[in-house]
Amino acid sequence: MKILPAFLALLIFVFFFTGCTKTDQNQPPSNREETPTTGRDDRADKPVEGQQPPTGTPRAPKGEVKRNEYTVQVGIFNRAEDADQLAYELRAQRVNNFVQSVGKQWRVCVGRYYSEARATRMANQLKGMGFTDSKVIAPGN
Repeated sequence: MKILPAFLALLIFVFFFTGCTKTDQNQPPSNREETPTTGRDDRADKPVEGQQPPTGTPRAPKGEVKRNEYTVQVGIFNRAEDADQLAYELRAQRVNNFVQSVGKQWRVCVGRYYSEARATRMANQLKGMGFTDSKVIAPGN
Protein backbone atom coordinates (compact mmCIF):
# COMPACT_ATOMS: atom_id res chain seq x y z
CA MET A 1 0.00 0.00 0.00
CA LYS A 2 2.95 2.35 0.54
CA ILE A 3 3.89 2.02 -3.10
CA LEU A 4 0.71 3.71 -4.35
CA PRO A 5 1.30 7.14 -2.63
CA ALA A 6 4.94 7.13 -3.76
CA PHE A 7 3.88 6.28 -7.31
CA LEU A 8 1.27 9.06 -7.30
CA ALA A 9 3.83 11.56 -6.00
CA LEU A 10 6.26 10.52 -8.73
CA LEU A 11 3.52 10.77 -11.36
CA ILE A 12 2.53 14.25 -10.20
CA PHE A 13 6.19 15.36 -10.18
CA VAL A 14 6.78 14.08 -13.73
CA PHE A 15 3.54 15.62 -14.98
CA PHE A 16 4.38 18.98 -13.37
CA PHE A 17 8.00 18.96 -14.55
CA THR A 18 7.20 18.08 -18.15
CA GLY A 19 4.24 20.47 -18.22
CA CYS A 20 6.36 23.42 -17.08
CA THR A 21 9.27 22.78 -19.40
CA LYS A 22 7.40 21.86 -22.55
CA THR A 23 8.06 24.31 -25.36
CA ASP A 24 5.62 25.15 -28.06
CA GLN A 25 7.06 24.78 -31.54
CA ASN A 26 4.92 27.70 -32.74
CA GLN A 27 6.60 30.20 -30.39
CA PRO A 28 8.74 32.87 -32.04
CA PRO A 29 12.47 32.65 -31.35
CA SER A 30 13.87 34.71 -28.51
CA ASN A 31 15.83 37.89 -29.21
CA ARG A 32 18.03 37.36 -26.16
CA GLU A 33 21.68 36.59 -26.45
CA GLU A 34 22.52 33.05 -25.49
CA THR A 35 25.24 34.15 -23.08
CA PRO A 36 24.87 37.46 -21.28
CA THR A 37 27.75 39.88 -21.46
CA THR A 38 29.38 40.26 -18.06
CA GLY A 39 29.60 43.70 -16.53
CA ARG A 40 26.82 45.05 -18.71
CA ASP A 41 23.88 46.82 -17.11
CA ASP A 42 20.84 46.41 -19.35
CA ARG A 43 18.52 48.62 -17.35
CA ALA A 44 17.52 51.29 -19.81
CA ASP A 45 15.91 53.40 -17.12
CA LYS A 46 18.95 53.51 -14.82
CA PRO A 47 20.05 57.13 -14.57
CA VAL A 48 23.63 58.20 -15.05
CA GLU A 49 24.75 61.11 -12.91
CA GLY A 50 23.96 64.36 -14.75
CA GLN A 51 22.45 62.56 -17.74
CA GLN A 52 19.45 64.02 -19.49
CA PRO A 53 16.63 61.72 -20.62
CA PRO A 54 17.39 60.22 -24.02
CA THR A 55 16.17 62.19 -27.00
CA GLY A 56 12.72 61.06 -27.99
CA THR A 57 11.81 59.94 -24.47
CA PRO A 58 8.07 60.31 -24.10
CA ARG A 59 6.91 62.84 -21.59
CA ALA A 60 5.58 61.71 -18.25
CA PRO A 61 1.86 61.09 -18.22
CA LYS A 62 -0.24 64.10 -17.45
CA GLY A 63 -2.71 63.71 -14.66
CA GLU A 64 -5.31 65.48 -12.66
CA VAL A 65 -6.09 64.96 -9.01
CA LYS A 66 -9.75 64.72 -8.04
CA ARG A 67 -11.17 67.14 -5.49
CA ASN A 68 -11.22 64.50 -2.74
CA GLU A 69 -7.69 63.16 -3.25
CA TYR A 70 -4.36 64.03 -1.69
CA THR A 71 -1.17 63.83 -3.72
CA VAL A 72 2.54 64.28 -3.06
CA GLN A 73 4.25 67.10 -4.93
CA VAL A 74 7.86 66.22 -5.58
CA GLY A 75 8.68 69.40 -7.47
CA ILE A 76 7.15 72.37 -9.27
CA PHE A 77 8.78 74.05 -12.26
CA ASN A 78 8.29 76.92 -14.69
CA ARG A 79 9.48 74.80 -17.64
CA ALA A 80 7.93 71.53 -18.77
CA GLU A 81 11.40 70.16 -19.63
CA ASP A 82 12.52 70.51 -16.00
CA ALA A 83 9.39 68.70 -14.81
CA ASP A 84 10.05 65.95 -17.35
CA GLN A 85 13.62 65.59 -16.04
CA LEU A 86 12.40 65.06 -12.48
CA ALA A 87 9.70 62.66 -13.69
CA TYR A 88 12.43 60.73 -15.53
CA GLU A 89 14.55 60.53 -12.36
CA LEU A 90 11.56 59.24 -10.40
CA ARG A 91 10.76 56.61 -13.03
CA ALA A 92 14.43 55.55 -12.99
CA GLN A 93 13.95 54.76 -9.30
CA ARG A 94 10.71 52.92 -10.12
CA VAL A 95 8.38 55.54 -8.68
CA ASN A 96 5.18 56.04 -10.68
CA ASN A 97 4.43 59.71 -11.17
CA PHE A 98 2.60 62.20 -13.33
CA VAL A 99 3.01 65.81 -14.39
CA GLN A 100 0.19 68.23 -13.67
CA SER A 101 -0.23 71.67 -15.21
CA VAL A 102 -0.92 74.32 -12.55
CA GLY A 103 -1.42 77.70 -14.15
CA LYS A 104 1.87 78.45 -15.93
CA GLN A 105 3.81 75.91 -13.87
CA TRP A 106 4.33 72.16 -14.02
CA ARG A 107 3.95 70.04 -10.89
CA VAL A 108 5.49 66.55 -10.62
CA CYS A 109 3.24 64.43 -8.40
CA VAL A 110 3.22 60.94 -6.96
CA GLY A 111 0.03 59.11 -6.08
CA ARG A 112 -3.59 59.91 -5.45
CA TYR A 113 -4.55 59.19 -1.87
CA TYR A 114 -7.84 59.44 0.01
CA SER A 115 -5.96 59.65 3.32
CA GLU A 116 -3.61 62.46 4.35
CA ALA A 117 -1.72 59.98 6.52
CA ARG A 118 -0.94 57.73 3.52
CA ALA A 119 0.16 60.73 1.47
CA THR A 120 2.41 61.84 4.34
CA ARG A 121 4.01 58.38 4.51
CA MET A 122 4.76 58.54 0.79
CA ALA A 123 6.22 62.05 1.12
CA ASN A 124 8.51 60.79 3.89
CA GLN A 125 9.59 57.82 1.74
CA LEU A 126 10.42 60.17 -1.12
CA LYS A 127 12.41 62.43 1.20
CA GLY A 128 14.34 59.37 2.30
CA MET A 129 15.13 58.64 -1.35
CA GLY A 130 16.62 62.13 -1.75
CA PHE A 131 13.63 64.07 -3.06
CA THR A 132 13.74 66.58 -0.21
CA ASP A 133 11.15 69.00 -1.63
CA SER A 134 8.35 66.41 -1.40
CA LYS A 135 5.23 67.67 0.32
CA VAL A 136 1.58 66.68 0.65
CA ILE A 137 -0.90 68.63 -1.45
CA ALA A 138 -4.41 68.80 0.02
CA PRO A 139 -7.48 68.08 -2.13
CA GLY A 140 -8.43 70.95 -4.40
CA ASN A 141 -4.97 72.62 -4.43
